[in-house]
Amino acid sequence: MNFRQQIAKYATGNVTFDQLPEIGMAGLEEGLNSPSLCILAGMDKNESAFEIEHYFKMALEELNILIPDKRQAAIYYGIAIVDEIIAGKKDVIDGTREIRYKAIDSYDFFSESEKYCYDSIGFEYAYGLFDTYDELQNADRPWQTEKTNEELMLETKTELLEELKSWKEKNKNGI
Repeated sequence: MNFRQQIAKYATGNVTFDQLPEIGMAGLEEGLNSPSLCILAGMDKNESAFEIEHYFKMALEELNILIPDKRQAAIYYGIAIVDEIIAGKKDVIDGTREIRYKAIDSYDFFSESEKYCYDSIGFEYAYGLFDTYDELQNADRPWQTEKTNEELMLETKTELLEELKSWKEKNKNGI
């Protein structure tokens, strides 16, 4: 994940204070520079959480970067995970699980739903495919006579990957 994506992950509550120096290092590696960012990147993870967070917030201020609100951060963090899936760094199912339970669940998208769960952000179809995969994995009998559950799981996983790519494209400009 890049620096801004990690900031979104932080905003969703999925980064601990001892991980903030790593985010600082990511910023430096991307060519960003500020006095507080350099200090943050050089801090030990065992430093005081107060000190680490202080330099993190100072670095963002010096770089004129705002922490996104929870809604934006949840979507941006989800898109970062899709990037990792596409790059082959994460399995489709494991990545979708992280999107679902860590990124998206960090904000109350249920309250925005009109017909289907997560329809306000266009994630309803990906969510359905993820749920189908899970049900196939836990099925105690075959779903179809012409295909095994394993074949159906593979098809669902492939379809899920395509849907995640589509979801990324739909949402990347809205952030």
